[in-house]
Amino acid sequence: MNFLNLKYFCVVAEELSFTRAAQKLFISQQSLSLHISKLEDEFGMVLFNRTQPLTLTEAGRCLYQHSKQLLSEKRITEKAMQDIKDFRNSDLTIAIPISRGSIMLADILPEFHRLYPQVKLNLIEGSTRQIQDALYQGEADLYIGFAINDPAAVQEETLHREGMYCAVPTFFLNSYLDADPGAPRPGTLQTIDRFAGCPFIKMGSDTWLGNVFDRCCAEQNFTPDILLETASMTTLVSLCSVGMGAIVIPGIFLHRRAVSWNHADWRDSVAVYPLDFSAGQQTITIAYLKKRFLSRAAKEFIRLCQEHFSDKPNF
Repeated sequence: MNFLNLKYFCVVAEELSFTRAAQKLFISQQSLSLHISKLEDEFGMVLFNRTQPLTLTEAGRCLYQHSKQLLSEKRITEKAMQDIKDFRNSDLTIAIPISRGSIMLADILPEFHRLYPQVKLNLIEGSTRQIQDALYQGEADLYIGFAINDPAAVQEETLHREGMYCAVPTFFLNSYLDADPGAPRPGTLQTIDRFAGCPFIKMGSDTWLGNVFDRCCAEQNFTPDILLETASMTTLVSLCSVGMGAIVIPGIFLHRRAVSWNHADWRDSVAVYPLDFSAGQQTITIAYLKKRFLSRAAKEFIRLCQEHFSDKPNF
């Protein structure tokens, strides 16, 4: 079977006009008619009722239905074969929140580069909305971030679950909470209203983390004392580490890779409490579009990520 004839047939079937189809394919109408005639000769059936308007016959409708699938499988097969041939010289683009790359990829990228040094890696870093747009628009092969929950279009693999924490400068415990005989012990599960005496630094409400903070407070009918709002995760963490205010932060940002904590002994100056509220656990996934061909490089990167986080299911 000639795939070119099938391709031309599908265009005519969609346009229901030899003239428009020929223009779309940049070939002459005479040449297009010849391709369709060869296909009809091959099957021994008429595919079009050549009346005005042009319509598909029963055989034409059947062939169109199966041709789309055949042509799609042909493209996938060609990409798979080319991927095998060019694997070590391919490109891989990963979209990840700008605040997470240094933490989540610091071990994975060097290992991937060691295994596949000729694969060119590209990062797209931005807000959650920006990197999701990059995935949907085909700019990124892979997405790492909060679960998208679009099973019709996106395949997602869970990397880990992370909790939300309240990080409080330790001297606040003495200044604001010491008089309270029920003052919370670091590491114990708390609701955010237990820190009512502390000033807070938060991300803007138009950011994901700022929205989580607002929801956390609303759930406890708690009105926090907001000292400062920032658009930068680095600023948020740094100001907490020097004692300016308490913050709400995902657990992964307490990781040793979170360089925003600006001194090595920050754990001596910041007390950390897991937060108890309905959105206190978030799923982080690695995702790709179902309709997009998944290259071998992408598959290998997913495998490395899953191996890396397999012993870190929660933060």
